[in-house]
Amino acid sequence: RCPRPSEAIFGILRELGGPGGRSVPLPQALEVLGARGFTPGQVSAALDEYEGLNVLQVNPSRTRVTFV
Repeated sequence: RCPRPSEAIFGILRELGGPGGRSVPLPQALEVLGARGFTPGQVSAALDEYEGLNVLQVNPSRTRVTFV
């Protein structure tokens, strides 16, 4: 089954964090996600969704994604 875009985006973010990774630079993540065909709107919606679930946090300057 194909995951929802937000699920796929979250999975890619986790991959970018590596084993035991706690955070990912957002510009790097946006570059990788864009190359995989995700739009900025999809990425923003996924970040908002998972922030709302307290699974990840985006810092105020929107430069880093940290997994909770």
